[in-house]
Order: sequence, then C-alpha cells, then structure tokens
Amino acid sequence: MQEYFTLIAKCIIIYFVIILAMRIMGKREVGELSVFDIVIYLVMSELLAISITETEESIWKSLVPIATLALLQIVLSWVSLKSKKARDVIDGKGAVLIHNGHINQAVMRKERYNVDDLMTQLHEQGIASPDEVAFAVLENNGTLTVLEKNKCKVKHPGCMISDGVINHHVLQDLELDEQWLIKAIQKEGVERCEDVFIALLQKDGLYVIKREE
Repeated sequence: MQEYFTLIAKCIIIYFVIILAMRIMGKREVGELSVFDIVIYLVMSELLAISITETEESIWKSLVPIATLALLQIVLSWVSLKSKKARDVIDGKGAVLIHNGHINQAVMRKERYNVDDLMTQLHEQGIASPDEVAFAVLENNGTLTVLEKNKCKVKHPGCMISDGVINHHVLQDLELDEQWLIKAIQKEGVERCEDVFIALLQKDGLYVIKREE
C-alpha cells in the first residue's frame, strides 16, 4: 500500500513540476516548437517516466536533471533573443521553395522536400498551381507558409533587417545592395541598420520599425 501512496505522491509532484517548467520556458504552440524544444520535452518525458516507474528511487534524481534542462532551455532562449546568428543556429532558418510561381528545385533537394509533399500542402491551402503562389516558405518548424500573388504585400518574405542584422540573402534575391538599404532606412528616419528592429520591402515601399532601448 505504501508503494501506491508513493506513486500517487510522485505523480502529483511531477504534474506541478511539468506545469512550472512549461511556464518558465515560455509559451509556444506545438506547431511552433523548434528541434531543440522537442528534444528537451522528449528527454523530460523520459526522465519523468523513469521517476514514476522506479518507485524506490528518490524523485530528486529526476527533478535535478529536469531543472537542469529547463535552465539550459532558458539560457539558450535568452541567447537566441540577443543574437540573430545564435537564433539561426538553434532554431534554423526558413527556406523559400516557391518564388513568384517558380519552384526552387535546388532548395527542395537540400531540404529533402519532394514535389508530392509540396503539392499536397498547396492543395490543403486551396491552391491548385504553384503559379498562383508569390512565396512558399518552408519554416524552421516544418510547416509550409504560402503567400498568394493576389494577397501578397511584400516583395520578399524574409526580413531585410532583423533585430539590427542585415539579411544579405534577401538583398541578393532582390538584386539590391547594402548601400541601397542604408539610404532607404535613412529616408525612414533611422540612421543605422543596428537601430532597426525589422525592415521589410513591401510593394508600396520599405516598412521599418525602430528598435526600442
């Protein structure tokens, strides 16, 4: 009987530990989880399962590793928030599969994404042909974001500047250079690229939000 009381007590403690850990690590929908997030949750679930089944073992043998993983996730999230390069390494970057109706086959091969997967995703979003698509972006969480030509307001789905860092790949795709970008943001009242929180090139001009101190 004592064994069952111990098991029940462990389940209750672990229940609140999971809730606390999820609250501390931040709110994200399941579809928004990065590979790192998924690994963290899988390891946590395995540790919790061991703690529940091994009734004779101290619960601290599971709580200490869980606290360590939660702390690691918080630290890496903070690093990602402060550094665009770290964010790209930890979370990955989106890949443009379709640009103005043109399918980028080289990118699809790199991402191991076949044409059947692509067409299925387009059909699920009510799109019959890639020619209707302005941009189709394979996000870092594995979902496909599709912007239709008649609804798309931007000339490129990627940010020209993100958190003060210039995205040179976007500039290359748009056949623009850094000097053009600097002059464009200065016209919007921002002197340096480092002072820009986000910059998008829309069809009606440059959209710029300044970083807050």
